[in-house]
Amino acid sequence: MSKRIFRLSVASLVVLLVLVAPAAAEATRTEYGGTEYYVDTVAAGRQWVSEEGVLHIRGGQEAYHDDVTDARLTGDSLVTLNANFQLVDPPVFVYGRMWGTFRIENDGGYWEGSWVGERTEQGFSYIRTVLHGHGDYEGLQARAEYARETPDPTAPFSVSGVIKDPGGRW
Repeated sequence: MSKRIFRLSVASLVVLLVLVAPAAAEATRTEYGGTEYYVDTVAAGRQWVSEEGVLHIRGGQEAYHDDVTDARLTGDSLVTLNANFQLVDPPVFVYGRMWGTFRIENDGGYWEGSWVGERTEQGFSYIRTVLHGHGDYEGLQARAEYARETPDPTAPFSVSGVIKDPGGRW
């Protein structure tokens, strides 16, 4: 092969990579929003109050129903709760850091992941989740933020998030 043909081939390959690679690397993003409703406490988990007046919760479980604009994330969910809460007067009762696992199921499959959050001194709850899809949702990832701006622990959360489909590439 002559040097000229080789150089043209390399130049063509570089141009092709510059034009095609960014498009191939982009994930499809679908934003969604909605509401999560408290259903019931499934298990209180292990709870104790330390000498410092901190309520520790490990392995509590609560059932919820998520009703969001993307059917892939609408369904029944089970949240596992761990927390280290400061005890305070009503109507707030507790505030502090919390974390756990999250699973949501529907006819298409299920999502599993983890979450971290905080219950503020005003009793508001803010949570961030990362979920991985299974079944029809295999290969998808979802990230969401949940907000409850009332001290009532049974009030609904507002939900906003995004589903990412990397198209088979991570």
